[in-house]
Amino acid sequence: MNKPKDKDVYENRKEEMAEHIAVSKEHVFPGGKAPASIQKEMPEREILEVVQKGDKEAYSTIVKRYMHSAYYIALALVHNQQDALDVSQDAFIKAFRKIKMFDTSRRFFPWFYRLLRNLCLDHLKRKNRVRQVPLEDVPVLEGEKEDRELRETLWKGIENLSFEQREVIILRYFRQFSYAEIAELTGKPIGTVMSSLYYAKKRLKGILGKYLGIKKGD
Repeated sequence: MNKPKDKDVYENRKEEMAEHIAVSKEHVFPGGKAPASIQKEMPEREILEVVQKGDKEAYSTIVKRYMHSAYYIALALVHNQQDALDVSQDAFIKAFRKIKMFDTSRRFFPWFYRLLRNLCLDHLKRKNRVRQVPLEDVPVLEGEKEDRELRETLWKGIENLSFEQREVIILRYFRQFSYAEIAELTGKPIGTVMSSLYYAKKRLKGILGKYLGIKKGD
């Protein structure tokens, strides 16, 4: 029996992430869509202020906004489809439980990302990086049509990096965050981010240089 492709798994469950994430997780918040006025008119800060007042349905708008990025970042870090779904769901649940601590004058995603990152690290320590899906079968960039050999080469190169180096490569090249945004997400100075990226690129250059547009001497 063939294993489902990653994109199919994600597409089949993304609505569950947005609307039923808490059904099996102690009913942290109920399913159902947020009112149209919240979905289309309210700025994120105001939505989060509503959530902080106890409006659980409003939180589904936040989940839908970021579940795609959360899932694919988790997938790149934990290398497993089901675990990526579980970790990203857990991150949204944890964020909801801590939402009253969130400063709504700041952007939500960097705060949420740190929760997601820590859960990914905990997962890797707990599971000792056990994988159930061959890395070469997992697409890195949605919509890309890389051949199997390229995906396999790409993943092998990324897998040889440290967690911190893998993280900046994923955020910079596969999620298109700027250096400043990566610094905000990781809580590290821009200089540290740039240094981590430099050494990660240096390690990857031999096998991924052409794919990442890294020229000799960069």
